[in-house]
Amino acid sequence: MDFAFECWNCDADCTVWGKPTGFWSELYRLPEDWECWNCGAVNITPEPPWTPA
Repeated sequence: MDFAFECWNCDADCTVWGKPTGFWSELYRLPEDWECWNCGAVNITPEPPWTPA
């Protein structure tokens, strides 16, 4: 499932893919950090709850 986050540097909306933790689970594992598509800044994944994209 994709989750939407905002870049700290340029305020662009970024989409990060979350990997399911199990077959029937609604919990997802996201990377600790991800790169903004717009400016290339490295962002840290915030604490849940996350907004689905």
